[in-house]
Amino acid sequence: MRIIIFSGTTEGRELSSMLDEKGIDHLVCVATDYGNEMTGKSEFARIHVGRLDKDQMTEMMKKEMISSDDFVIDATHPYAAEASENIKKASDLMNARYIRVIRKEADLAYDHETYENIEQCAKALDNTGGNILLTTGSKELNAYCSSVSDSTKERTYVRVLPVAESLEICAREAISAKNIIAMQGPFSKEMNEALMKQYDIRHLVTKESGSVGGFEEKIKAAKELGITCHVIRRPVKEEGSDLYEVYRMITGCEYEKEKKRSFILAGYGMGSDKNLTYEVKDAIEKADAVFGAKRLIDHIRAEKKYDMYLAKDIIPVLENDESIKKAVILFTGDSGFYSGTKAMSLALKEYDPDAEIRILPGISSVSYLSSLTGMSYDDAAIISIHGRKDTFSMHSLIETVKYNRKTFVLLSGDGDIRDIGNELLKLNLTCDIYAGINLSYEDEKLIKLSAKEAIEFEHEGIITALIVNEAFKKQPLINVLKDEEFVRDKVPMTKECIRHESIIRLGLCMGDVVYDIGGGTGSVAIEAAAIHPSLKVYSFEKNEEAYDLMLKNIEKHHAKNVVAIKGQAPECLEDIEAPDCVFIGGSSHRLYDIIDAIKQKKMGVRYVINAVSLETMDEVREMLKDKNASDIDMIQLSCSNIKPVGEYHMLQAQNPVMIFSFVI
Repeated sequence: MRIIIFSGTTEGRELSSMLDEKGIDHLVCVATDYGNEMTGKSEFARIHVGRLDKDQMTEMMKKEMISSDDFVIDATHPYAAEASENIKKASDLMNARYIRVIRKEADLAYDHETYENIEQCAKALDNTGGNILLTTGSKELNAYCSSVSDSTKERTYVRVLPVAESLEICAREAISAKNIIAMQGPFSKEMNEALMKQYDIRHLVTKESGSVGGFEEKIKAAKELGITCHVIRRPVKEEGSDLYEVYRMITGCEYEKEKKRSFILAGYGMGSDKNLTYEVKDAIEKADAVFGAKRLIDHIRAEKKYDMYLAKDIIPVLENDESIKKAVILFTGDSGFYSGTKAMSLALKEYDPDAEIRILPGISSVSYLSSLTGMSYDDAAIISIHGRKDTFSMHSLIETVKYNRKTFVLLSGDGDIRDIGNELLKLNLTCDIYAGINLSYEDEKLIKLSAKEAIEFEHEGIITALIVNEAFKKQPLINVLKDEEFVRDKVPMTKECIRHESIIRLGLCMGDVVYDIGGGTGSVAIEAAAIHPSLKVYSFEKNEEAYDLMLKNIEKHHAKNVVAIKGQAPECLEDIEAPDCVFIGGSSHRLYDIIDAIKQKKMGVRYVINAVSLETMDEVREMLKDKNASDIDMIQLSCSNIKPVGEYHMLQAQNPVMIFSFVI
């Protein structure tokens, strides 16, 4: 039996390595010296270097005396359609057994543009703005450069292999040296992100090269940074066999891969054994090791058990003990309900990408407390402040209570009950609090409290609460505030109509982090924060008088999801989490510095800028050109208040304001 592998891909190299392990002689054909270098030395593999056409392939097969009993394996790149066609024709002429190795298609769970070929993609890019990262290889460079304008070519960065042939093609196509990224993969998601940030990339061009071709890592990096993906489709829908099936066809046996590890992340319920599901019990009995908090593992029988539930503690144990093939990691409550399983799953996938990970549910404390009180949770709000002592979390909880009849909440302890009581009293909210203590255990208790009783509450144990507000309000869909609702004094303030329109143009989404730069009285920050309690708003103000007024307004409106920061932007932005949206009411002539500082934190941020003077308007327009802004919109608003003057009602005009909105 003779075997020829036409390689140049990961699959070709792996198949050669697998045959080498089996002691099977074979010939590997690669197109370049780089392919030869990547294949490496092998005891049972001979290497042919150089591109071959159909006739040359046929001559080689004759020389190798290929016949109907022999295999010709096509493991070339999914986009090498011409090479595959030539290999198939040569194999047919020799009556050899032709097998195409197919690569699993990647799961592209991200919005993207698709094209039939690089020329079509190139023409579409002429209608875009921002820098481009081209990762389709040097072979496609001529077609790309021939199809784009000179200005698009100038903003294109080309990632190619660090070999003479690739660099020669770049030189031939007049690619500037500063636009060439000559690097050898594989590239991790983090490496792709770093490159995209370094070159301020806004568009990624790639082929859909499959799950082992680095495609998914590029797409994930682009998604993280909000970069538009342009994907060249595979030429045809291929038929063939995967790597391990091809190995079985050649050898007649299965390839014995190293046994995969399996991790089960299991919900243990509230902690009592009587609430443990049979499925979780079975997983524990079959496990080589069990990890979890001490109160969970104390009562179980396992060959090995460890008092730990964080990935940073568990992974070193797995690294040092290869005998652990099946591990169970226990979490309180339900694995899919405010659980640590999400972070654990990500950490385990990064540690061992080949491992099998399964998640098993448990009984949550909310469903248990619902049963105890007889109050369903299908129409209730559910929130967690467990392990969270920040102002934002308590504010979000109280805002939720204001607008819901029933709110279930996971707590850290009795201190949270006291804090809830205090906040309810401040807002004159009359609520009943049902505190479920040590649910499912023998000392389980259910205590009903008023807000006044809650501030005196003391009880050790694990607590889940249900807050019932019979006088709950309907939540406004648009929560706007009037100018007279703010303390102003002599500090300038963004007027009501302008403020409303500016906030609308921020395009706020739940959970967004918002910057208000030049906050003044805090009117924009407070009104934006009132839209939803999940928003975090940081308002920056350098003027001491204005800053003091802002604090008064925050207190007046109970806007605890607004943080006032005294200082000059951009210096005061340094240690603050990255924003999703930014409102700039005043930049003190440092607009460029502010934008650059925010770009270092995050790309794809939406900005709204108010400008009154012609000079500021000109500065913003120039900045939009220089920074390659997208989704640009500009409007001018002129408003007049109507005031009674004697028997008449007179218009009192305000200064016209230009509102710019855009994304950088």
